[in-house]
Order: sequence, then structure tokens, then C-alpha cells
Amino acid sequence: MSSFAGLCSQSPACPTRSSRAFVWTLFLATLLAGALALAAPAAQAQISYDARYRPQADYRLVDTDRFEWIYPAGADTTTALFENALRRSFQSTRSVVGTDGADFELPVVVDPISGRANGFVTPVNFRSHLFPAHPTFSFGAKFDSWAQTVAPHELTHAMHFEIDSGVGLGGLLGLFSGDASRFVHGLAPRGWFEGIAVYRESHLEPEAGRLDAPLQVMKYRAALGSGDPWSVGEVMHGSVFERPSRRHYLGGGQLIEHMAQERGSTDFFRRATRWHHRLPFLGFGMALWMGTGQTPAQLSDSFLDEEKQEERRRLDSLRQAAEQGITDPTVVAGTEGLHVRRPYWLSDSTLVAYASGYATRPGFYRIDVHTGEREVISHQATTQGRTYALGPDTTALYFARQHPDLLVPDATTLKTHRLNLRTGETRLVSETSGAFTPARAPGGPVWAARRDGSFSELVTLGEERATLRAHRPGLRYKQVVPSPSGDTIAVLANAGGTQGLYRFDPSTSTLKPWLRFEGGSIYDVTWGPEGRYVLFAADPSGIANVYALDRRDGDVRRLTTVRYGALEPTLSPGRERVAFARYRHERFELATVPFRPDSPRPVADTERDWAPRGGVLTASADSAAGGRAGAERRVSGTDGASQNGLPSGRDAASLRAQSRPYEAWRHLFPRSATPVLRGAWDLLGTSVDGENLGLGPGLKVSGADPLGRWAYNARGFYQADRLWGDVSVETGLVPGTPSLTVFNGPVEAVRETGAGPSRLEAFELRGIGLGVDQRFLFQKNVYGTSLTAGLAGEYRQSRPITTSGKAEAGFTGRATLRSDLTFKYRVQKNIRDLVPNTGVRLNASAEVDVLTPTGATPSQYLKQRVDVFWPLLSGHNTGLRTSASFLTQSRRSFFDVQSFVPRGYRDLSGALPGAGNYLRLGTKITQPLWYIDTGSVMLPVAVDALYGYGLGQAQYRVGSGAGPTLGERRASVGGGLGLRLRPFGGMSLNLEIGVSYRIDARGENRWAPHLR
Repeated sequence: MSSFAGLCSQSPACPTRSSRAFVWTLFLATLLAGALALAAPAAQAQISYDARYRPQADYRLVDTDRFEWIYPAGADTTTALFENALRRSFQSTRSVVGTDGADFELPVVVDPISGRANGFVTPVNFRSHLFPAHPTFSFGAKFDSWAQTVAPHELTHAMHFEIDSGVGLGGLLGLFSGDASRFVHGLAPRGWFEGIAVYRESHLEPEAGRLDAPLQVMKYRAALGSGDPWSVGEVMHGSVFERPSRRHYLGGGQLIEHMAQERGSTDFFRRATRWHHRLPFLGFGMALWMGTGQTPAQLSDSFLDEEKQEERRRLDSLRQAAEQGITDPTVVAGTEGLHVRRPYWLSDSTLVAYASGYATRPGFYRIDVHTGEREVISHQATTQGRTYALGPDTTALYFARQHPDLLVPDATTLKTHRLNLRTGETRLVSETSGAFTPARAPGGPVWAARRDGSFSELVTLGEERATLRAHRPGLRYKQVVPSPSGDTIAVLANAGGTQGLYRFDPSTSTLKPWLRFEGGSIYDVTWGPEGRYVLFAADPSGIANVYALDRRDGDVRRLTTVRYGALEPTLSPGRERVAFARYRHERFELATVPFRPDSPRPVADTERDWAPRGGVLTASADSAAGGRAGAERRVSGTDGASQNGLPSGRDAASLRAQSRPYEAWRHLFPRSATPVLRGAWDLLGTSVDGENLGLGPGLKVSGADPLGRWAYNARGFYQADRLWGDVSVETGLVPGTPSLTVFNGPVEAVRETGAGPSRLEAFELRGIGLGVDQRFLFQKNVYGTSLTAGLAGEYRQSRPITTSGKAEAGFTGRATLRSDLTFKYRVQKNIRDLVPNTGVRLNASAEVDVLTPTGATPSQYLKQRVDVFWPLLSGHNTGLRTSASFLTQSRRSFFDVQSFVPRGYRDLSGALPGAGNYLRLGTKITQPLWYIDTGSVMLPVAVDALYGYGLGQAQYRVGSGAGPTLGERRASVGGGLGLRLRPFGGMSLNLEIGVSYRIDARGENRWAPHLR
């Protein structure tokens, strides 16, 4: 392992001793300047902790050497799989990441609420969530189990968050809050920390991770071969408007591997991470230079040059090895950004396929094989593996999609549907949850796979329940396909990292191995007409290609030789052509080739009817009853032993014996203790004369338990010769996550006088508040429908005080109710839409005093807004929105001025609505001009898109008389340019600059610039 000093002695790009001294001087000067400039804002920067509603279950807790396991009762075996995977990979992951110290500890929540295969680590309330459900597509095909795939990847993220930087901004924050320090690590470009996790997962097992998986590598290779390969800036920042959307995983992993191979170790990751943690506001470029010894430009050039040369060598080798040359198919449909997946033949001239694209709404389409014209059948979401099936009579499709929980955020479950191809109508096939890849047998039931922990099982679906048909512990099913005669069910499944074909005989209830490759994986399967040929995609050559199995003689022949990947083949009714999905950069093309099963040489490296460990697979005794077997019978290996080397049953029993009930109160110790400095902003500007209360130093403590059942934030500070504070508590035990806040503190208010300058006055404000916030998710398909509602009540008392905190009068009380509703109806956006292309959004917010002091006028306001999104120009990603807003208020400025006053009038006090009723009408058109979709490693920002916009707005005062009279109009039209940005790669922000023509300027300059 080469050291940093040794590396520098060999590389002229490395900093010299004098340049490194300069860097240290620059670092210390910058740190000092930053400390002075950011002292007050940093003191105000605090982390708040929130509760999270989830279904109440019997959660158990087990402490191991490094991990605190929190899991629902009954998931002992799944938890044991995760525990084994983390334990086995701990030391090697630590050596890759370079985490300091031996006291690493991580709470891990085994979270069953999501039907999606996923995992994540959060730096705030530091913990990891692992979802047990395995993917419905072929991710991690060569890993023994889903636990082995996801757990070490997330452990890499957790260790990254624990790297200690020493002196610097992150280290300074760490003195007060470990979570705040970890949060700074999260400000690094996503390609950096996802890249190291992908690199780590790719060195767990040979050819198992994303850096070796053909279906993942093909996307990176296609980008290299496109003439526009990904730069370092692009792989560091995830793509928003360009496919593939997970560019930062693929490219980031390749970049990390490139640097590791050049340097002989991953020590650079720790060095660069520490530098960024010290000075995150300088961007990642300096940290990358100090960590790698190369400037970002040098690193990008060396990375791209080597990768492009390697890709050219690979393509030359592929062309030389191809017996019949590179396949040149007929492309039926293929444009930039368009994905056409899993075609099926309706006739020799018509296909049905699933399509989505930059300006194509996702759904099932009927496609003419000669012209490529598409006709939408139904806009539907489906599983990520697109494993739907055409019915035997070609009049219906069977598919599964995620159904969201009405109340629980991110909770989903898979359910199966039938789509009528003539009418486009869908209906549920079964109420069974967790079922996917449904397919109807001729004259028989609908077959499917059903989730069972981190594995799955073969079932047939009834309207109310599912019947277990084969008990085979340790399988991850990917596709279930009945033969045209219904006598055989072809099953694509993964057992211990080997993904191949099985066949199930319904008459004898036996599931037997059928076909697999010695050095590759099979990804999908279809039957040809009459059942003689079985077509599938596989990758024994390292590239997914189309193969055909002739059931008469058993020959397997390769039908394509493509550069990147060919998937999901299907044979036409006349057995003349094969349709498949071919991958090229930013697209899955629908392509066809003639079906010539006798021309290629038979494939030799296949295994037929191999004998799996454990013998023949027979139906379980409880299959007739349709009972779902419990998680405890599910073991993780083909021979009943864990793929991690220890008996799974013993591990599960040990966990169960050691577990105790999860008690939230034991986890509510403060997670952060951050300084408070009220009045710090006054140091940066001139304060209004009057009763200025000065600075208020103090402390804020916060915490939450890992499940989010309880969270609290408490603050205390000393100001105006008194101690003040507030406390808030929130619970996730019930929907709405109710919160209670008690407060007592000083406030400063500017009192405008009729004559003379304004004056600053001080008040004491105390009270209590209750609030609930709940999102209701009614539909999350291609279109989304949801309601977000919030209700808060507050009773507060106020009285004037002096700068020494003494009361100048008695308390006056006021009770207020506030509400906010946002309803979205059938809102939809395609990948490159900047605004939704269809749907309605309604927002209503209100506040009313229900109790006021004697003689005081109750304060009240109501603001309503409706936005309608029109799909007229959606084919060009043009956003067209019309809106109407209504405001009624008892006094000025209860509302967001910028959202109500027309552009160009913001600086005119006459345009600001006062007490009364107001109406605003508007329209805005947004046209993307350039999808930049890249980031800068020198500046902490990603730039996504440049767009132009035009708008027109008019604001009216509504008469309070008998009729709806309008008056005092303020209207403008305008346009300009907008830039969509992501500071630190986070949430998108729009920066718009333009000019407005003020129609009712009344004597002033009608043209006015605007910036927003």
C-alpha cells in the first residue's frame, strides 16, 4: 500500500513541499476568516429531530458487539442474515473506508414497512434502515442473499459518516453534536460516497457487485462509447434529467476503482473526506486535490483517457470474437431517453410493450412493428423489473405495482392487476399482498411469486388469498411463466447467487432445476408459440444476449451479439422474428432480428438438470391449505445453512433468546447540545433604535429514538437579564405525529409611527401550542393524488418589557387556530418536465383568532390558490400553468408577498395588499432550453437546467359591497431566464431573472427587472 508521500515522489501532479505549505496557510487563513464571518450564523445553526408515524408492532432489541438491532418480532431469521453480513464484512469495510477509532456503533432498524428493496443511512439521528424485501429485478444476481447485497453497502455509508476530520468546521460542530458533524459528511457529492459503497460491494464476492454486473456495467460502457462520456463532475453528481438516473452509482464506483488501482489502496478516500469535512463551503475540488494528489482537471483527464481506451479495446475484442459479427437489428422504436421494455407479440405486425421517456408518459403501449407508431393502452406503474405477462388469449396483461399506504410515509406493498387491452381498464387480480410477476396459465390460475422475508415463494392467486405451490427455502424468484399448454411452469429463480431456470410440474407439485450457465446469469424467460422454444437473456460472455432453447433436442443457441446488452426476447406468432430490448446510451430500443435457431453454433457451457444441494424440491404439506409459512422456516442456503457460514436457525434462535422489548425512553438521551446566540444577526446590520435586548447566549438540546416514536427539542438562553426557553415534544405513536410546544421568550417588534422614525419595542411572549400534520396518499401510480393537512392551535400571552426584562404592563391573551391544506389531484411529471404536465393543485391556508383581548380586533386571513397544469405542449417538455388565488385578511402581511404580488411591483408599497379581499390571476409558460445536468467539484453546487419563461399576472381588490366588483388592479407581463440549481447536490432551487412590463405603473417606469 503506497503512502501519500511515496505517491507524491512519483507524480509531478502532487503538491510540492512549498505548495503544501501554501495550502496549509490558505487553509488556516480561510478557517479564521470563516470562523469570524460565520460565527453568529453557525451558533444559530441547529438540528431538529422529528417523530415518524409507523404501524405499531412488537419491536425487539438485541445488542451485539457493534450494532444495536431493532426489528419486529417474527423477523429473527431475516435479522440474523443482516447481522451475519455486517459481522463478516465489518473489518474489511473499515479498511476500505478508513474509519477512525475502535468504538464504532450503529443502530440498525430492520424495517418491513416498504415493499421496495432498499436500505439507507441517515446522519441525523444516526442509524441505518434495512428493508428485507429482495428486488423484483436481477440486481445482485451473484450475491448469496439480499442481506449480503445491501447490508455492507449501507455499512460503508455509516463508516463514511464516522470519519473524524480533526480541526475544521465539521470537527467544531462535532463538539456539540455528532449528528451535525455527520451531516457535513453528507454534503459531499453523492458520487463520492455512493462510489465508495459500490466499490466496497463489488469486492465482497467475485463478479457480484455493480462494477462487475453486466446489466449495470452496460450503462457505463454505453456512456463511454457514446462520444459524450461522463466527466468527473457528472459522476460526482446524480443526474436529474438524463438517463440513467443512478449515474453517480455507476460512474462514482468506476472513478473510485480507477483511483484505487492507480494508488494501490483507498487511503485517498479518507484523506479527501477529511479535507471536505474541514472546509465543506469551499466545494469538493480542493478536498479531491489534497486527497488524490491530482487537480480535478488532471483526475478527469486521466480517468476518461484510460476508460475510453479500455472501452475501445473491449469493442475491438468483441468484434474479433463475434462469429457472425455484431448484431445489426431492425430498430422499431429508439430515441434518446426512451425506454421500451419487455415486448410481447399481439400479432406478427403488432407488439405491446412498456415505455417511458423524457417526454413519454410511462405505461403500456401498442406498437406497430413496421412503422414504430405507439398507441397508449393505459398509463400504469409496474415493478422495476418490468416482469408483467401477456395473457394466453392476448386480450389482457397481468402486472404488479406498488400500492402506497394511506397514512404511513414510504410504506408500500405489491399487488397484482389485470389490464384489459381492448378497453384499457384495470382490476385487482387478488387482494394478496407482496405478490409480483403474475402470469395466467391457459385455462388455469394466475401464477406468481410472493415475498417471504428476504426470499419468495411460488403461489397461485385467488381473489382473496394465495395458495403456496412449492416450498423451496432460500429462493429469490424473478419470473414465473406458464407454458402455452399449461403443463409446465418456467421459473426464473436465484439460489445462493446462481440465477437459472427451474421448471414446475403442476401435476406432481415438483420444482426441478432446468438450465443455468456455469459462468453467467439468466435474466428473463418467455415461451415461443406452441412451447417448442424457450427464449431468454443471459450473460455467460459478460454481456447480456438473447438465447433460445430448443426443447426437442435440448440445444441452446445464441441469437444476438450486441455491444452492451440485449434483454427480454419474445418470439413472433409465426416464429419468424424475435423482438427484444437493446440497450444503448440513454435508451432501451425495441429491436427485432430474424429468428434463425439453426444457424448459430450450440452453446456448450450450460448445465442441465443440475442437482441442487437438498435434493428434489417438492410441494410443502401446507400448500393445499394456502397458508403462508412463517419467517422462521425460511433459511438462507440451498442446504439449510446460512450463506454466511453459520446455521441460520441457531442464529435466529440466539437472537430471539437475547432480544428484549424495544423501549423508546431508553434511547432519548440528548443527541445534540448546540449553542444558541439570539440577536446574533443584529451584529451584521444596523438595528432600529429602541429597546434592543442585546445578545442571548444559550443551549439547545435535542433527541429522538431510532424508530421515531418520540422526539424533543429544548432550548434555553439568557437575555435581558432573564432566563428564557421553549420545549417541544412530538410523538409518532399515532397518525399526524402530534406535537406539543411550551414557550416563554422575548420578541422585538418594529412599531411604525405616523410621525418620526420607527421604533423597536420589546415584548415577553409565552404560551402553549398543539399541532398535527398528516399526509394522505390516495394514489401513487403514474398519476399521483394526495392530501397534506396541518392543524395547529396556540394560546399565547404577551406584555411589553424593558431591556432589563421588567414588565411595563399586564399580560394580554390571544388564542389562534391555523390550518394548511394542499391537495394534488392526478399530478404527473415526465423525466424532463420542469413542472407537472397535467393535474390540479389546490392549497388553502388560514389563521383565525378565537380569543382576543377586550377591545382588540380579531386577526384572520384566508388564502386559497388553485393551479391547473395543462398537457398541451408536453411533447416538448413545455410546462403550462394557469392559477387563481384569493386572499382575505383583516390586516396586512399575513401572507407570502412574493407569491401574491405580480412581478415588477414588489418594490411598490402600493401593490402590497392591506386589509380586505384580493384576487390574483396568472399564467406561466416554462420551456427548457438546456439540460446541463452536471455538477462542479470546485463549487458546492450542481446545475441541472437552463430554461426560459413567460408570465402574465393581475391582482385585483375585490369590493366588499353587494356585488363582486373589482378595482385597484396591478397587472404585468414579463419573461426571462431561469436556472435550476442544487446547492451541495441537495434539493432543487430555481433562480429566475427577467424583466416585467407593469401595465398599471401609474406614472412610474413601466419596465422593471425582477429577480427571484
